[in-house]
Amino acid sequence: MNENLYAEYPETYDALYAWKDYDAEVEFVLDRFAERDTDDAERSELESGRKRALVVGCGTGEHSKRLSAEGFEVVGVDKYPAMVKRARTKSDAEFRVGELPDLPVEGSFDLVWFPFTVVQHLDADAVAESLRAAADYLVDGGLLVFDQFATGQEGTAPRLVTYDADDGTYARLTDVHETGDSTFRWDSLVFTPDGEFFADTHRLYDHDESYLDGVCAVLGLSVERHGWYDEAAEPDEDGRTVFVAQ
Repeated sequence: MNENLYAEYPETYDALYAWKDYDAEVEFVLDRFAERDTDDAERSELESGRKRALVVGCGTGEHSKRLSAEGFEVVGVDKYPAMVKRARTKSDAEFRVGELPDLPVEGSFDLVWFPFTVVQHLDADAVAESLRAAADYLVDGGLLVFDQFATGQEGTAPRLVTYDADDGTYARLTDVHETGDSTFRWDSLVFTPDGEFFADTHRLYDHDESYLDGVCAVLGLSVERHGWYDEAAEPDEDGRTVFVAQ
């Protein structure tokens, strides 16, 4: 009984994360996008209506759906076919099954976004390679956004959380084990309203923020850190940080 929330249970994923304020996260990114430095030609093209976004680790497509509604031509990519299949039911954005840096889309996007701790599913070398690929995908003056939620911030003791949904109450019992320097194994049992349950296990990496800054600097990108999708919040105050690079 070792299954995977992302690979096999996209509907359950949506129930567990229905609490997320997707609207606020997208609004934050749109505000940063509007504020970024562009030359006259780039700004004229954007004002004419063509805005292109790549969402890496798009999951079930909630961020992509909202960006599409705001006029972006969106490509969402996720390694799990089940997540992509569900995302395609939510909007007319383009969704692909795949991983970076394999997509042949260099220089194609005004915005590249790794939402909701996607970079923490990658080790340090994979993060560097993925951010390099993301920089290649950006047009001149494009914006790169990614985030990190400190896995061990609230401790690693087992915890049980319930989630109310239209079809009933879901529950998740989670135990986080530190397995190395800033490396964690996430083990959970997920219980569905119909009495079924399954195990979900994956590894997470808490990257040193100066390392992430340094990777961006090597790529020629300057970085601003923010609190969790909140311009007014200070980064690191609750172990959650959003990186905005250009």
